[in-house]
Amino acid sequence: MGLLDVNEDRIKALYKRAWYECDRGYVDPRKYPDLDSALYQFAMENKCTYDEAYILAKTGKRMF
Repeated sequence: MGLLDVNEDRIKALYKRAWYECDRGYVDPRKYPDLDSALYQFAMENKCTYDEAYILAKTGKRMF
């Protein structure tokens, strides 16, 4: 596992950090560049949609 690899744990951690920054409310991933780019990269590597990657980060459930 490299420094820039994106896996499920990393996108979950980035989502959780963004969630705390917006006072545990709705997280707009486009406002958090680290989360946004990690979701794009995860979606491309795992051949899923951006929305499925976002749901995985948010709930921990795989939709693909």
